[in-house]
Amino acid sequence: MIMKKILFVLFVFGGILQSNITSAQSADSINFISVDVQKNMAIHQLAMQFNDLPVARMALYNLLFFSNNQSAILDSLAFMYYNSNQMPSVALVTKENLKINPDNQQALELGAIALNQLGAKDLALDNYEKLFLKNNDSRTLYQVAFMQFELKRFTESKTSTDILLKRTDIDELKMRFNKLDKTQQEVSMRAALLNLKGLLVQNDGDDQKAKELFLEALKVAPGFEQAQLNLSEIGK
Repeated sequence: MIMKKILFVLFVFGGILQSNITSAQSADSINFISVDVQKNMAIHQLAMQFNDLPVARMALYNLLFFSNNQSAILDSLAFMYYNSNQMPSVALVTKENLKINPDNQQALELGAIALNQLGAKDLALDNYEKLFLKNNDSRTLYQVAFMQFELKRFTESKTSTDILLKRTDIDELKMRFNKLDKTQQEVSMRAALLNLKGLLVQNDGDDQKAKELFLEALKVAPGFEQAQLNLSEIGK
């Protein structure tokens, strides 16, 4: 899916690259650039087909050389680094992309994921907050609420959580959590939010209210391991 998206971006971007060639250049120069663009696009597609990621990346870097508007190529490059789990490179590429286009939602999201995995949670939260202002997506706001909790910005996290609990789509949206046995568990966002609100209330010292919220989360998602663990901690 992501590979197809990358190839589509490059196909569209080929026209953009050629349209950015200035009229001041000679015919020979224009022909050379046009041929080189087409060559590097072909190399990229062939390298992706043969799973030769270093060659595919080099083709993208060559395409960047000819571009006056680099955002689409940087999107593809960030995706490649993301798929290879090279999060430092994802963070750097998306940071550069956001200098060119601060409204690039894809760069904001990929950058947030990378920064979070690298431990730069404050910077990741900043990306998620900017992204939510642009997409108004409940999944983005959940990331905001959870990261605010992790960063001990509890008042802000409560506000974000309460906003989400009033939304109608949280029963359909699913969230994934890691389990103790290293597998993953999928629960509704409502259950995840009730669990998060329980943690926030528990931080305020109200164990009874926290217990009620963890139990409510388990009613929504029976077997929700995180809520079970949080509930068991109250009794200790």
